[in-house]
Amino acid sequence: MLRVNKCKFVLVWNLAIKIIDTDVLIVGSGAAGLGAAIEARRQGVEVLLASKSLTGLANCSIYSAGGFTAPFGTLTKEDHFRTTITTGRYINNQKLVEVLVDEAPSRLLKLKEYGVKLVIDDGGCNAVGGTFPMEGVGLVDPLVRYARSVGVKTLERTMIIDLLSDGAVNGAVGFNVQNGKHISVNAKAVVLATGGAGHVYLRNDNPIRTTGDGYVIAYELGLPLIDMEFVQFWPIGSVEPGYPTLILDPAPSILEYGVLQNIRGEDIAKKYGLDPRLAYHTQRDAWTNAIGREIYEGRGEGDAVLLNVTKLPESLKKHEFIRFLSKHLKGFPILTKPLHVTPLVHHFMGGIPIDEKCKTDLPGLFAAGEVTGGIHGANRLGGNALTECIVYGARAGQHATEHAKTKPKSQVDKTQVKQKLERVGQIAKREVSDLGNPKLVMARVQEIMWEKAGVIRNQQSLLEAEKELTQLKEENLPKLYGRNPYEIMEAIEATNIFIVASLVVKAALARKESRGAHFRIDYPNQDDKNWLKHVVLTKKLEEVKVDTRFVVMTKLFP
Repeated sequence: MLRVNKCKFVLVWNLAIKIIDTDVLIVGSGAAGLGAAIEARRQGVEVLLASKSLTGLANCSIYSAGGFTAPFGTLTKEDHFRTTITTGRYINNQKLVEVLVDEAPSRLLKLKEYGVKLVIDDGGCNAVGGTFPMEGVGLVDPLVRYARSVGVKTLERTMIIDLLSDGAVNGAVGFNVQNGKHISVNAKAVVLATGGAGHVYLRNDNPIRTTGDGYVIAYELGLPLIDMEFVQFWPIGSVEPGYPTLILDPAPSILEYGVLQNIRGEDIAKKYGLDPRLAYHTQRDAWTNAIGREIYEGRGEGDAVLLNVTKLPESLKKHEFIRFLSKHLKGFPILTKPLHVTPLVHHFMGGIPIDEKCKTDLPGLFAAGEVTGGIHGANRLGGNALTECIVYGARAGQHATEHAKTKPKSQVDKTQVKQKLERVGQIAKREVSDLGNPKLVMARVQEIMWEKAGVIRNQQSLLEAEKELTQLKEENLPKLYGRNPYEIMEAIEATNIFIVASLVVKAALARKESRGAHFRIDYPNQDDKNWLKHVVLTKKLEEVKVDTRFVVMTKLFP
């Protein structure tokens, strides 16, 4: 049996590279990655878990509220399935959703064995033990401890930049973002669990390292990506100048008082016929699009509308939500002045297509969590993200292990390793310049996407985004530099953000309808006759091939 703590250094064309052997490599240490690592290790193989940060940090799982939607209590599996599909506007892969709802109860209850404290509720459960903003600590920390206790090895502060392949995936290359040491991992199977790409957009609620690395790794390998136009926004986030950005979830009892207003003082929920009880569950798209339209049509202030709680009855002025605002927006007079709020990018529904075994189109490569596409359709049901991570994380670990057990140890292809790592050296050799500053390039991509490809889209704005991104590609990307390993990571992240942004724009241009989180003001209606299908993006040479494929439907039809 190979041991991942056994490693060696080899010299590849004067490049010192640390070589590590393992059976299964997991890239990403959120809930999906940890679940995959635990399941693979439980089946007796050697497992290496790689993360850009310390294990369990810098991912959306730890910043989540720790809530799962699942068939507990009065919510039946049939109800969960139907609500997931209808909320996703019928773009979901129904085979994947069937697995999700069928296995959710048993997979979630198993978390208790790993030390997670679960509170079972009607229609789901919650992992408890965290506090805002890292409420997911109650889920992630026990998983990290359990993974280590069963022998999962970790490779921390290491950015995996590419995969190795001999027709099937057999490893990966990367570097340590602290000391710059180059690393090559020999693996019989790889699981991508790298999360989403919230930092493609200026306003988001994701941790800073969510830069779409897994999407880009797959895309550059020639794998397809689906549904990249479907970017879910959390409907209400505070964006008051001079104060921290916060994800907000005003209780229905507060929203019912018409506190979400445009600059005319109109109740946005009432104006669009929105149900305050469904704002964060099934109607995230509808609430987001309503707010976006108010801003787009000039009834906002800048890129925001107003949360006005100044006229609440005295009983509600002592509500837990008001206390939350007072605590985290210290100094802001919330009871006497309206707060600027706007939707925040929250989750990518699109990504790498997988089957029920988490297999991708490349043998040996599996994927789980937000990096995948197809489960959530055009609009994710609240609580399904963590449920997906637990169900499909475990399945990815299980099936990656089955694959690994059929393969012999792979050998290092020195030429391939050198070619993959040359990118790091090129970035390090470039001159320092404003045009190549990773932070400035990333900020510009975020601005373009927020202004041109955000909540409300149209042909003109998307073409403008495409033009401005092309200019960045020509003028800035070739100059991205890194004076140290951390900056090199930022330069690669800036490139990844650019690639993901370009793919989102390309997919949004292709889908000439409005569906779920994708709202085109020039095609405002859902068109089931022509667009009940996935937009598929694949790299062909240096171009993006745009195609479509039919949605997998098994039980529920529009």
